Amino acid sequence: MTIEQSTGQAEAVVKVRTPRYALVQPLLSAGLYLLLGASAWARENTREFIPFWMAMASVTVALSLWELTWGVDLTPESVNLRGFCRRSIAWPEVQAVLRYERAGSRTVNLIPKNGRPVRLRGPRSFWWMGAAAYERDFHHIEQWWQSHRGESWRPLLPEAVRNQYGLPNPH
Repeated sequence: MTIEQSTGQAEAVVKVRTPRYALVQPLLSAGLYLLLGASAWARENTREFIPFWMAMASVTVALSLWELTWGVDLTPESVNLRGFCRRSIAWPEVQAVLRYERAGSRTVNLIPKNGRPVRLRGPRSFWWMGAAAYERDFHHIEQWWQSHRGESWRPLLPEAVRNQYGLPNPH
């Protein structure tokens, strides 16, 4: 997480990016592709696959490095998502900030008024890697939402959606 003070603004813009340890799995995959390319080189009858394995390794490394720029910008007005597509969600629209766990990795979900979760690209945790940084960044996002959603904010999700995500009943 990086905090940048923008010129002319009273509050900082907080940037949460994809952690560097997210490179571990793709770089291991790229190494495997290079190993497969080397084994194709060793065999006379499979040399036509060498460009394929080299291309796979190159694309994997390039996408992984690009993924390091993905993340979230927290501004006083909204949360700005940076990934394949860029999106901005105003803080009063957000109904909840939740943890999302699946297959050993953890991310953060925002639940907007429409009830469809929006998964953030950062912070993330993979198995044992980055658990403390994930918790720190999750709490930072949650506190930022609570302090910037406005005094007029009220939970608007229907009861069925609230139950689906285990959110407390406001009544």
